[in-house]
Amino acid sequence: MLTRRRPLHHGMALTVLGAVLAGLLVVLAGIYNVGASSQHFAFTDRLLKLVLNRSIATYSLGIKPVSLDRPGMVELGARHFAAGCQPCHAGPGKTQNPIAAGMYPAAPALSDNVGRWDNAELFWIVRHGLKFTGMPQWPGEGRDDEVWPVVAFMRQLPDMPVERYEALTGREGDGFSFAGGAATLALCANCHGDAGRPPVSDLAPPLQGQNRDYLVRAMAEYAADQRQSGMMEPVSVALSPETIRELADAYARMPTITASPPVRGQAAAGEVIARRGLREQNVGACLSCHDGGRSAQFPRLDGMSQPYMAQQLRLFRDKVRGGTPHAEMMRAVAARLTDRQIDDVTAWLAGRSASGAEGAP
Repeated sequence: MLTRRRPLHHGMALTVLGAVLAGLLVVLAGIYNVGASSQHFAFTDRLLKLVLNRSIATYSLGIKPVSLDRPGMVELGARHFAAGCQPCHAGPGKTQNPIAAGMYPAAPALSDNVGRWDNAELFWIVRHGLKFTGMPQWPGEGRDDEVWPVVAFMRQLPDMPVERYEALTGREGDGFSFAGGAATLALCANCHGDAGRPPVSDLAPPLQGQNRDYLVRAMAEYAADQRQSGMMEPVSVALSPETIRELADAYARMPTITASPPVRGQAAAGEVIARRGLREQNVGACLSCHDGGRSAQFPRLDGMSQPYMAQQLRLFRDKVRGGTPHAEMMRAVAARLTDRQIDDVTAWLAGRSASGAEGAP
């Protein structure tokens, strides 16, 4: 019995060895064409798609989707889609950029393909990108909060009329101006609003009446990868220092806007934190720096919505925002606040701004 099995085993070993040597020969000889102008073999294409689908399904396990129906979420995601996704993936009434069309594999038209993925899978793809394709990872490290609005918008893409797409993205033409002037200011206003309109979402900060020096510093931090944001980093590196100062001047001269009413928290408890601080937790009063007149390097909180302020405090606390002396000061403060205290103090700050009341520490 043993002597009969040996030739079979030897034959199998020689077959495997031959296959390995043949594969090695193909690799070393450079026979396989890796040019984007040449398609994969049918077997290779099916294998790669199987690996991709199974990998996405596996790595998206455990991701808990957030609610995608909060006001302004779809609009905010639409703004970023038009700037960062449309050139490759097209959109209703929009054609794919010819350079993106020359990629292999080609970027799919999401209007037709988004239904293949659930919300967790879409989030994972946008957040992490895909190897061996032109799909990059989200540029703002740790900014998962920025990815969900894009998912919310993509979920509505199938069968979206052109008019609805243009209304959500806030523009009709293609391309963006980074050279300064009214066109570039309109680009900023698409998300942040201007003298005549508020931001598109309470997740985007109003810049109207903001301290000029703070705005310039914030853009420099985005450009230097010191402040994380997948939405702001690409814009900041495209603008010249002169254009940034011009835009900061324009927003600083605008009147502040009214904040949206707070949605959670106890404003009375928050007022104590904002005005007097929490001595037992070594937390200073918010208004000692942020009353608008202390230093041009500190942001004014007038007009800021509660969701935006609360999100930023949690980003500081979770060490997503940091890397600069100003950010380190806020990290230390946010680390000493509980979730309830964050909700309370931002409820009072937003309510104060919404009512137009003034308060000094």
